[in-house]
Amino acid sequence: MEYHRDPKNQIYANLAYRMGKIVTQYEKINIIEEKYETTLYLAVLQNLMTNCNEYVRQMTRAKPNDSIFKKEIEFASWGLMKYCWVKNSFNEQLNLQNFITRMRNSVSHPTIIDINSAYPSTGYTTLLDNSNIIKKFRFVNSPDTKNNRIKIFQSEKQINEYIDQNKKELPIDINFKVQKDRDGLRYYLISNSKEFARISIIDLTVSELGAFVKNLANYLAQPIQENWDGFTIIDLLAA
Repeated sequence: MEYHRDPKNQIYANLAYRMGKIVTQYEKINIIEEKYETTLYLAVLQNLMTNCNEYVRQMTRAKPNDSIFKKEIEFASWGLMKYCWVKNSFNEQLNLQNFITRMRNSVSHPTIIDINSAYPSTGYTTLLDNSNIIKKFRFVNSPDTKNNRIKIFQSEKQINEYIDQNKKELPIDINFKVQKDRDGLRYYLISNSKEFARISIIDLTVSELGAFVKNLANYLAQPIQENWDGFTIIDLLAA
């Protein structure tokens, strides 16, 4: 069946709806063998984050002051625990759009993560319980790190240019420090006289991940309603 198209001839809303329905349908299937719902959650999450990222911005532009994406995230309404956003040292509001951006970057630019490092690299991994069962998924977005270490710059010009390019997301007191070692001079970011890197860490249980994926798919699907008012949210996936 052809995709539903909104007045601007876009199919994003219907794509989000179909992905949400795939998840809800799979959850209802009685499978004797091992189910792979967590893999499906991750696959749908990545698709929503990448293909619908621009779509989210379009929905935000329409009425920016009233957009749910610009407001402080109400974790419970998205099926999340209040403290799932474990850490965020970006200079930004804890709103839904930034939450989605941090999640998007973690699943779209994965690297090898050392969860025991003070400066873990961007990507996602699992946290296991004592029974070797997935307890949580950890999503990390850390653009100022490399190989699970703080990013090092080779010159004052290079680090100043980096600060200028990223100043909107860096703390206002950001600066740099230079040290000399056997390899020569090394430059790195500092804030409050300490080494600094922007790091977002989001920990989601399997149930939280599933709830967030379905809620996000449902919200992005709302424009398929005829004459949608832009605010009222109904559960399209339950229909």
